[in-house]
Amino acid sequence: MSFRSFDPYDMIRDFGKEVTLHKQTTDGTYDPATGTLSGGATTDYTAFAYFYNFEVGIQGETDLRRGTRKCVISALGLAVAPDDGDTISGFGDTVHIVRVTTHYSNGLAVMYTCEVAE
Repeated sequence: MSFRSFDPYDMIRDFGKEVTLHKQTTDGTYDPATGTLSGGATTDYTAFAYFYNFEVGIQGETDLRRGTRKCVISALGLAVAPDDGDTISGFGDTVHIVRVTTHYSNGLAVMYTCEVAE
């Protein structure tokens, strides 16, 4: 399916909802035994977003991911850009951003397309 350049922004405007973008501002402490970070700090930002393409099940031959979807976030009025590893809440659950694509118009970011997973 192809989009005209303004279609995703229209989806945000017409069907989007206010969400909270949780940005990791400081890393926590790495635990080599578990391979995870603990602690750290986040900063919350209000954003306007639209979720679409909900997929459940197997992605490829060896990658099992549940709850994968796309999220389009308006860059207009958003003080920061989302990054891989940030989280979004506000649609009844919290999802993690896996991949971000920035869309520009005249050199200015106008929206971000994020692949997110539960």
